[in-house]
Formats: sequence, C-alpha cells, structure tokens
Amino acid sequence: MAYPKKKKYIETDLVANFMGLPNADKTMFLSQPKSINAVIEKAWSDWSIGSKISPEEVISRNWNKVVGNLLSTKCAPDRIDKSGKLYIRSANGPIKQELSFIKRQIQSRISKLKGCEMIKEIKIC
Repeated sequence: MAYPKKKKYIETDLVANFMGLPNADKTMFLSQPKSINAVIEKAWSDWSIGSKISPEEVISRNWNKVVGNLLSTKCAPDRIDKSGKLYIRSANGPIKQELSFIKRQIQSRISKLKGCEMIKEIKIC
C-alpha cells in the first residue's frame, strides 16, 4: 500500500488558504523570523525613540530645581497636554495651595529649561 505523497509546503498552503492567498505565493515565508530584540531595536531607530529628550523628561530631571527640595518630594509633574499646559500632581491640599503661591516662579523656571519653552500654563491638581 502506497502512502500519499506529502506536500513539501503543507503548512504554507494551509496558512495561504486561511489568509485567502494563492497557494503559489510563498513570499511570506521567504525571510527568517527575527528576534524580538532586533524588532525592538529597529522600531526604536526608525521612530527615533530615546534619541530626543522630551520636555517631560527635562522637567522631571530638574524637578528639584523647579520647585525646591522640600516641595519636590510632595508633588510631581504629571503630563503636558497639546496646548502647552503642565499638570502637576500634589500630595494634599496644603501642598496644592503652596504650589499655587509659587506658580509664576515655577513657570519662569520651567521656561528657562531647554526644550520646555512650549509650557504656557500650569494646572495644579
């Protein structure tokens, strides 16, 4: 009894049928799989991730200088929206009030930081 001849590309034909591709199209299997590390490195280089320092990172790195050592442990920059508004999270009400007293100083210190000229307003929450 002779066994049926196995097709060399049975898996590729199965995938091609599932995806609605012609059976003769083997181009999706020509390249070797890449490691996740190589894919991530390519994405980082293509999108310039990590090469530019964002305004959020500049503000976070200089937060002690912006609000002072005492307040820097009780509040933190949260986010910057598209209109240039910086949101600052505070630990509690008294810290929120103290930040509101020095809001203009905070804004002037931030505007002096490189890459943070776009901050137009500060919102304390």
